[in-house]
Amino acid sequence: MNNCKFILISLLIPLLFTSCKKDSTMDPLSNVVFSKDGVIRVECSECQFNYTVLNNSQSFDITDNQDIKFSYVSDIDLKTIINTKKQQKVRLVVFDAYGRMISNELSSLEGGAYKINNFKITIK
Repeated sequence: MNNCKFILISLLIPLLFTSCKKDSTMDPLSNVVFSKDGVIRVECSECQFNYTVLNNSQSFDITDNQDIKFSYVSDIDLKTIINTKKQQKVRLVVFDAYGRMISNELSSLEGGAYKINNFKITIK
């Protein structure tokens, strides 16, 4: 009788110490990476705005203040270029996907001038 208990216990103990793996083939979200969306707020009138994330470039004609969404999945360098057609003050505000303010910059630009910025955005 003691032998049966010993065998039963010795079979059950290893089962107690095993766990389910999260990235099994049954889990459809095991290796899925979700992109994160940040926001660039451009405050200017009659200006052109460009941004580049990795190899993806976007261009916008801004007539009056605009919020622009950008997506990323890992740490990135965000490059922005603002080109203004007239003398004005231009504000560029960058928020990451977690709502943290990366930059809030007010610049005075002459007509035809452009301003280039680079921002390091990290995932934490």
